[in-house]
This record gives sequence, structure tokens and C-alpha cells, in this order.
Amino acid sequence: MKKLTLILAALLLSVPTVSLFASCGEKGTPDDNAQGEKGETSVSGNEDRLSYDFSPNIPEGVKFDGETFSMLIGSTGQSIYAETENSDLVNDANFRRNNLVAEHFGVTMNIVKTGAAATGEGQQEATAQFRSLIEANDDTYHSFVHVQHTGMPQMILEKYFVDWNTVPYVNLDDEWWHQGVRDELCFGDKVYVMTGDYALYIDKIDCLLFNKSVFDELGLEYPYQDVLDGTWTWDKFEELIKKGAKDLNGDGIMKYGDDRWGLLGWQPELLYALLISSGYSPLEKDENNMPVLNQNVDETHAIYDRIVNLFKDRQYAWAETSDYMSQHNGFSEGKAMFKDLFLGSITTYSDVDFDFGILPYPKWDEDSEYQNRSSNMTALTYIPVTNPNIPMTGAVLEEMAFQSAKELTPIYFDIVLTVKNTRDVESEAMLPIIKNNARFLYDGYTPNINHIVMSGNNTYASDFASKLSSYQEQLDEMRELLEN
Repeated sequence: MKKLTLILAALLLSVPTVSLFASCGEKGTPDDNAQGEKGETSVSGNEDRLSYDFSPNIPEGVKFDGETFSMLIGSTGQSIYAETENSDLVNDANFRRNNLVAEHFGVTMNIVKTGAAATGEGQQEATAQFRSLIEANDDTYHSFVHVQHTGMPQMILEKYFVDWNTVPYVNLDDEWWHQGVRDELCFGDKVYVMTGDYALYIDKIDCLLFNKSVFDELGLEYPYQDVLDGTWTWDKFEELIKKGAKDLNGDGIMKYGDDRWGLLGWQPELLYALLISSGYSPLEKDENNMPVLNQNVDETHAIYDRIVNLFKDRQYAWAETSDYMSQHNGFSEGKAMFKDLFLGSITTYSDVDFDFGILPYPKWDEDSEYQNRSSNMTALTYIPVTNPNIPMTGAVLEEMAFQSAKELTPIYFDIVLTVKNTRDVESEAMLPIIKNNARFLYDGYTPNINHIVMSGNNTYASDFASKLSSYQEQLDEMRELLEN
């Protein structure tokens, strides 16, 4: 009965969540013009929109014969590029999709990589290249793929990109588009950045792995049913972390590398994943969907306090800051109950000697929602104002996203689930929850949680007070640019 409950819940939870801020770029569903595989002219709201051969948002017969669609990839989103088939499942799915889209619309797909590295310098290099192309009025590329920070928010404010609301054939309410982008990175009635399943954005969503052997040793139930029941909360998570930590060598001292931690991870990712799971956002939205500073100081201080206390005494949780592989190896060696990582990194644990499971981050409380962090390295798509053919761009990106939701995403989930020690239906039920509840943390406007946790002293309230005028000044400038 429990397994049946899990399967039914998984089916229900695979339905995409509705954007909390539908006013940010809400276009409605163009059902009147939609075409299915049998040529129908409408799509029922209750129908499985992925059951069609091609996107139901693009009328049958739309062609751009002889045109070339060009996409320039920056320091992330490399998997979109697939020159040939090479027996890699993700590469080959991308290759098939790109060819299918090209044939369907009669276009040539020209997907180019800048060669920019996935580093701070590489990100700056790609941003500078995009800015240079637009300022030179170079109309070669119809879209850019890049990160959400490193100068890109400023280019949005300077109106370097096209509002997706003006792009034909795209319905951003559909499940093959990342709803968290509109919720967290878009303001007013404009959408200047988006990403879809073609960018494999799920690859950069934080999740939790848990060591089943540790749970078995302690006689604990795996948290799967709690997740489905909506009772997987911070209270339960903290309780498990404390139970999972163990002084393995019995010397009375918890030492990194020797003992077992309740929670382990790479600090720059782990702490922000914890912060987002609490529901915190540095910016809120007013009645016009415009950004306002979150000044709930007491509430946010309490959130920071809880995170700081997890690591403060170095008894239960460890956030590694210098040796990335040490925290990776720690979980591989069975020295952690929980491990933070991106979904795309799960396959690196294919050779561990124990079974593990996959979980979303916990809710703050039972009245909250699950919220999993989309990393700032998530591949986002920007349409430059120099774009010479907006209709073709909309059709191609829409079809790429749709086809990827049909094939690429299921293939990706299968890869994640078929690593050596992840073979349970329960973990399968967790993946749509993680994907459908992903969101971003807008860059800036909050004290650095890494510095605060490292200090062991929660200074959020005083840090925020000291920076409030600066935050407000930046936000005023941001609102002014958004309103012009």
C-alpha cells in the first residue's frame, strides 16, 4: 500500500506548479491556434500537452525555409551543443532534438560555444562578448545562453534583451519552461530571461542524497513518505542530522575526515540551498510585481540563526570551504547521513558500497512549500534586441523546449536513477518534486551567509542594518530602470 501511495503521489506531483506571479509575462494559452499530431485546432486544459508530436503552441505548417537559427553559448549550457552522436545518452538526445527542430521548420541550426570557462573569469569573458556584439549591432545570433549573474542583470536593466512576452509561439506557463525564472528573476510585466528543458536546467538544481545504511543502522524510516505527506520539514531534518552524526573513532572529538556528519556539503552551494529551502528571498514583489526589499529582519535573522547553529559547534554538520573532493569523498566513504549536491552530480556516486536515496530539501514548516535551489550556474536564455527574426526564434526555442521535455528530461531522470545504488521507486517520485519546485536567489540585497556561518556568530540583523541604505539605493536605481 505504501508503494502504491508513492506512485500515485508521484503522478500527481509531476503536474507543473502554477507560477505565483503569473502577471510577470502571463500570455495565456494559445489553444485556439494550437495544432496536435492529428491536426486538431484546440487543446483541452486537462489534456496531456506532452502527448503531441510537436508543440501545441505552434500552428501546423509554420516554416522558416532556408533561414539559420544561431545560438551562442557562454560559460554554461554546453550540453545544448551536440555536433554528432557519440553514444552518450544526453548528447545523442540533444543531437536528435536539434535535427528534428531543423527539419520541422526547414532551418539550419547554428549552435556555437564561446569557449568561456565555467569560472568567474570565464563568465565575465562571455558577458563582455555578448555586450560587445549587441553594441556593435551584430545580428548574427538569435539567442545567448549564460548565467544569471556576472553583469547579466545589469544588461537586462539596460534593455539589451527582448521581452519574451513579445515572442510568438511561446507559452511560458507550460511545464517545459522554468517557472522559477519568472517568479524570482523577472519584475513588472516583462520577462527578459528564461530557460527551458532544452538547457537541461535540472542538472544544476540542489538536492539531498541520504545514506540508507546510516538510516538502517539507527532504525529510522527513510523520509520519502514524509515528503509525499508534506511533513518533510526543517524540524525533522535537523533531528535526523543530529542523530546521524557519530564519533566513529571514539576519541570524544568530532573531526572532519575521521567521523560521520549528519550533513555534509560544499559551502558555496550548501548554505544557499539551505537558505532557499527556508522560503527566504531578499526581494519581494508589490502589487505591480515590482521588486521591494525584504525588511522582515526578525524573521530572516531567525532563519540565518538556524543555519548558523547547524554548523556552529562543528558537532553535526560540516560545510567544506577549501577541498572540494574531500566532502565528495566523505559521502562516498559513508561518513555522512545527508549530502548536498546538484542533481547532475549524482552519477559520480555510482561506485559507492551502500545504497542511497534522493530527496528534495525540506519545507520550513508544514504550511510552507518545497523549495530547491537553482544554482547561479543554471543555463538561462537571453534574446538580444539585435535579433533579426523573432518569430523564428520563438518557434525554435519553443519546439526545443517541448521536444526536450518529451525525451531529454526523461532520459536524464533515467540516468540519475540508474546509477549503481539508486534503484527505488521512491527516489523516482522525488525527482518531479525537485524539478517543479526549483527557484533562484536574486543576486545581492542580503548579507553574505557564507561569511556569517564561518564566523560562527549570527550578525544578520546588524549587517543588514549597516547595508540597508546601500541596498535601498541600488533597488531604487533598479526600479527606475525597470519602469523606463
